[in-house]
Amino acid sequence: MAAFDILAYMQTFEAMLRISEQAWLLDEDFLNVLEKLDRVLGVTNTEIQIGDHDDMEVITLYQDRGVIAAGCSEHEFTADGKNVRCLMFTRLANGDYTAELKAGLNASYEIVRMLVTRELDRRREEAQKQIDYVTGVSTKALFTEYADALFQNGDICSYVACGFSLKSMAELNRQVGNDNGNKLMAAYVRDLQALLGNKGMVARTGGINFSVIFPKDRFDEVAIYLSGKAVSWGEDTEGRMMSATAGFYFISENCQGAEELNDIIAAALHNALQNPGQQFIIYDEKLQQADKDAKYIAEIFQDALENEEFFVFYQPKVELNKYRLKGAEALCRWKHDGQMVLPYRFIPVLESNGDIVKLDFYMLERVCRDLRRWIDEGRATVRVSINLSRCHLGDPNLLQHIIEIVDRYEVPHRLVEIELTETTTEVDYQELKGLVAGLREQGIATSVDDFGVGYSSMNLLYEMPWSMIKIDRSFIPMGNGGAEDEKRTVMLKSIISMVQSLGLESVAEGVETIDQIVLLKESRCYFVQGYYFDKPLPVEEFEKRLELLKAAE
Repeated sequence: MAAFDILAYMQTFEAMLRISEQAWLLDEDFLNVLEKLDRVLGVTNTEIQIGDHDDMEVITLYQDRGVIAAGCSEHEFTADGKNVRCLMFTRLANGDYTAELKAGLNASYEIVRMLVTRELDRRREEAQKQIDYVTGVSTKALFTEYADALFQNGDICSYVACGFSLKSMAELNRQVGNDNGNKLMAAYVRDLQALLGNKGMVARTGGINFSVIFPKDRFDEVAIYLSGKAVSWGEDTEGRMMSATAGFYFISENCQGAEELNDIIAAALHNALQNPGQQFIIYDEKLQQADKDAKYIAEIFQDALENEEFFVFYQPKVELNKYRLKGAEALCRWKHDGQMVLPYRFIPVLESNGDIVKLDFYMLERVCRDLRRWIDEGRATVRVSINLSRCHLGDPNLLQHIIEIVDRYEVPHRLVEIELTETTTEVDYQELKGLVAGLREQGIATSVDDFGVGYSSMNLLYEMPWSMIKIDRSFIPMGNGGAEDEKRTVMLKSIISMVQSLGLESVAEGVETIDQIVLLKESRCYFVQGYYFDKPLPVEEFEKRLELLKAAE
């Protein structure tokens, strides 16, 4: 070999450093520079060995077949838990290396080591993006790639996509521990992947939620599997029955890509979770349109609130002894672009995203404003109940917020009633209990709405200082004389009797017939609201009822 050309080495080495920041071993530009450098050094070829003998990956960067190597510069290191050997074969025997040549070989090796380490890190990160480390099934990123390939080759419309969420995982984890719970979850979804084979994919999208895609002719198999299967976390362990809440989407040509498909899968699962009584739901065009409507409502809500598009309607509450107006419930109505938006369209949306909190305070303020005006105008006034969503629970300043609004309009506390629904969790129950007690101390009445259909109804009566119990319309007999009506009559009388024995008042909702009026009076429930007397009225119409009340006084 010619004498070591230090100038040529330095020039080539500098170029190599610039490229190495952006290139990997198999990058063509980098290989050209590396080969040029190694030829200056007298290297015939460089070989990278990654892993052990049984599972070794060998990368040969280049090989000068016209020259027989006389020596080999060998280096070993560990990267990402793998043993790596770097072999640089040279024209000179090892004993003939000059100091400059040794320095050049070491510098070249250090660059190779840096790039191998970087590449193995990249591979590990890429693998983590593709395989969920807890369950062993695919990640959402790999699922998206898989779906995208189906879109690209035109097969997507022959597939079904599904979002599913495992049921009762919290209870399973409590019984067997979190580690074994994870093993159960992994076994369940891996078995589903095995059922599909290479004709479908299961992916974990987060927590206990998963996506799966499979051919349409496998729908029955997948639906049956998700409805329940016994799995175990080890050979000697007792099997556990596992199932999932699932939303299926038969992919149509209207779906435009993998990212949109992911959104649809998420929406399908959300709808399924909102309907826990069903084994699964099929996410069809009707549900898609409902979701689009919900998204639209959520988008325009804030502007609608600022533009005061929401109005208070008052439904009278009547006292049956003298058949006179005794109170009212404030109900929200929304007029947008000249059209009424029905409550069933917007209330659930605002409940789900938390914006109902803003609307409740808006309604409370509008009611207080009306009460203040009626007082100033010398009108008769009655106590008005305002609904408050459970979404407020968790706000440590809720009581202060309510009092601040009422006092801002200098409304007597006796004219305000806060109407609350029963809670579904113990935590919410305790917060509700504190709120009811705090409002009572402030002289503000409270009522429990839809009594008898929620959480721990007996405790609600026993432990909380309510002012009024609203009996849900589901307990009011329809008057058809059937067996169902008989059951309702028995339950209605029992509820009224129990409420009265505790010294509370009750009001019956949804009263529509004279027979219902007679039954309620016989049962000593003297406060009612419903279409028999009045539907919810705009403020101008309700004020006419107040005028009649004042005239009667």
